[in-house]
Amino acid sequence: EAPRLRIAVNADSLATWVLEALSAHPELLFDVVVDDQDHSMAWLKRGEVSAAITASATPPQGCNSTPLGSMRYLATASPVFVQKHFVPAVDKSSLSRAPMLVFNSKDRLQDIWMKQYFEVIHSTAQHFIPSTQAFVEAQVRGMGWGVNPEQIIQSELASGQLVTLLPSADLQVPLYWQCSRLMEQALAGVTRSIKAVSGTYLHRISAV
Repeated sequence: EAPRLRIAVNADSLATWVLEALSAHPELLFDVVVDDQDHSMAWLKRGEVSAAITASATPPQGCNSTPLGSMRYLATASPVFVQKHFVPAVDKSSLSRAPMLVFNSKDRLQDIWMKQYFEVIHSTAQHFIPSTQAFVEAQVRGMGWGVNPEQIIQSELASGQLVTLLPSADLQVPLYWQCSRLMEQALAGVTRSIKAVSGTYLHRISAV
């Protein structure tokens, strides 16, 4: 039987680019654990996976960390939703009341976006939609606003089904590939594929 490799990946990377990297390795079987990029490193720390895609630059003890790039997110909603909830403006007041989509209880991207641009801490009305595809569809159907990877919503933006809440107000989430040093040799090929494919999809991580 082919060797099985268990890795932790955030849902948005899995939905956009990771499978392209993994499919380059038919000699391996993959057991992919999906968790938020702020929590995936915990799997590596506990020794439950051999590698993880994470938002943390600092690896757990006994692991290496390689910067991959930043995933660019945009806050969007349907035009009808914007008319109903964000006229005359997207501001602290309207954001605190407008229904917001959240992937799951670990998803803080919407809160981070609000804090970055409006110093808003919290929206009271939330839908939990734990599917990347359904998250976009819920916005198209006018259920709420949310933050999506730019690549996932290109056709919806082009067709006008979704619009950005603020022009140029993106959110950059840096991603890193972390793997156990004990598995470094066994993972060398997969690491090369992850680095190569992420380089075509992700933005360069800006220096702080």
